[in-house]
Amino acid sequence: MNLARSIEETMSYAKEFGVQLTFDELKQRLISKDVYLDKEIKEGLSKNRLKNSLVKSNNNYWLITKTKKAKNLADIIGQKFKDILFIGLTGSVAAGYPAKNDDIDLLIITKKDTLWIVRLLLRWYIFSHHLPHRRYGQQEKRDQFCFNFWLDENALKLPKDKHNLKNAIDLVLMKPLINKDNIYKKFIEENGWAKKYTATGYNEILCLLATQIPPNPPLKKGGAEILYILNFLVFTPQFLFMWPKIGSEKVDLKRAFFHKD
Repeated sequence: MNLARSIEETMSYAKEFGVQLTFDELKQRLISKDVYLDKEIKEGLSKNRLKNSLVKSNNNYWLITKTKKAKNLADIIGQKFKDILFIGLTGSVAAGYPAKNDDIDLLIITKKDTLWIVRLLLRWYIFSHHLPHRRYGQQEKRDQFCFNFWLDENALKLPKDKHNLKNAIDLVLMKPLINKDNIYKKFIEENGWAKKYTATGYNEILCLLATQIPPNPPLKKGGAEILYILNFLVFTPQFLFMWPKIGSEKVDLKRAFFHKD
């Protein structure tokens, strides 16, 4: 696919969601397996008379308030749940164009063999503190927190049936709120398949992360077998409870995807 076609397809895809892009947003989302520089994209816009199809700035009214609520929640649960390594903002808020009644989607990465322990404890915390959250099977409501995606740190690569344009764009648009042990970089690198769809945006993330100083590696802890058994025991009743309701969602010991693709 040539650059002009990539630009047109990216703009068309955004319009499906009622979005008119800025230049930076176009570059980040650019649908192409090739990496393009700013100069090349600007030349492509001018050559094909597409420059006027962009907007100068994102003036979404609800973006700031919803992002602030996500950051506040991430700060709280990131401190209280030490086994949470990463909290990422996803969905319409991460994309920069939430509607008034949109919920707030979050991706969680936990330490090895703690996913279902953390999920159970976090759900209890959310319920006991009366925090607005989306329950399974319910329609989204304004500013509810929706914990759609869960990953174990040893299962960061999305399964092959998730390797598509939508998830590639979601990947490059995701905003890290909590990032421990350099796990965001590991997550991005594990999902290199996204380059087939959004190479420019994916490459920009890698370049940014390459400039950051990695933290010292975490100390190895004992009791790994006990933790695995406990996580499995906690996973089993949760899975059995959800099993009759599971459709296209993916749920196993290492991952949980509650969004339907």
